[in-house]
Amino acid sequence: MSTLPSLASRFEASSAAQRRAVHFGLAQHAASVWQQFIESKPDLAYVESVVGTRQTVDPTLPHDALRSALRGEDLADVERRYLEPIAALQDSDLELPDNVTYAYYAIYNLFRKYAQGRDMEDWLIVNQALSSETDAARWVTLLEEALTGAERL
Repeated sequence: MSTLPSLASRFEASSAAQRRAVHFGLAQHAASVWQQFIESKPDLAYVESVVGTRQTVDPTLPHDALRSALRGEDLADVERRYLEPIAALQDSDLELPDNVTYAYYAIYNLFRKYAQGRDMEDWLIVNQALSSETDAARWVTLLEEALTGAERL
């Protein structure tokens, strides 16, 4: 039976192409977590504390970030569009359930790595994407499925 530490070792031993496939496989799960959440809160907004303006959360941003990461370029001004909501999350102006926050960051960091070419710790994206799943017992299954799919490359 696989464990998270044994799967983490398998991931660390994977090629760059396999790690990329794992990242995108798990990002799909994170994207579905985001989509389910935003469908229940279609007009999500918050007040930005520095100047007191009301900001509406762009429900399409994670999708655009994922699409940009797949293509390896910023296709929809994603970098600029992420500035305010990331600052709001860090300032606690925008409060999301923990698992949704992890989903949001997993996709953001995937974008930074694959669309912007930023040096990101590979496990960070995996950890954030897995943490978007509220049932920790499913983490092993999610990672094992992503790794198995990646190893077929």
